[in-house]
Amino acid sequence: MDEAQEFEAVLRETQSVLRAYIAGMGVPLDVVDDLAQDVYLEYYRWLKGIAKNLCLNYFRRSKRSAAQQHEAMAALLERVSSTLESLHEPVPLDGCLERLPERSREMINARYRDGKSSEAIGRSLGMTPEAVRIGLLRIRAALRDCLERRVAPGGSA
Repeated sequence: MDEAQEFEAVLRETQSVLRAYIAGMGVPLDVVDDLAQDVYLEYYRWLKGIAKNLCLNYFRRSKRSAAQQHEAMAALLERVSSTLESLHEPVPLDGCLERLPERSREMINARYRDGKSSEAIGRSLGMTPEAVRIGLLRIRAALRDCLERRVAPGGSA
C-alpha cells in the first residue's frame, strides 16, 4: 500500500467519527467539513514534524558523511524536480536560494557546488566546523520548506 492509499484508508476510517465529533462540539454543519480538513492538514504537519525530528536524530546518531549528506540533498532536489516536471513547471530552487542570506548562500555553494568540507568552509568564514554543519542543516531545512511551499498547490513562496 503506498502513502496515498494509506492516507485514504486513515481518512475513510476516521472522517465520519471526526465530523460527528466536530458537529457535536456545536460547530454549524456548513463549517464541519472545513474544520475536518483543517484537522487533517494539522495532522499531516504534525507527522512531518515528527519525521523531521526522527531524521535529525538519525543524522546525529549516524554522523553521516559529507557524501551521504550530498546524496540526501540531491535526492530532495530530484524529488522536487520530478514533481514539478509532472506539473510542467520549472524547478524553483533558484528563487529559494536567492531568498537565503548571503552567508547562507556562500555556505551552500561552498559545500555543494565546490565540494568543500565543513572544516574548509569554517576556516574561510571564521566558523567552527560544528557551526558550519549546524548552519548547513538549518539552510537545507529552509530550502526544503521553501521548495515544499512552491510545490504545494497555489504555492509561490
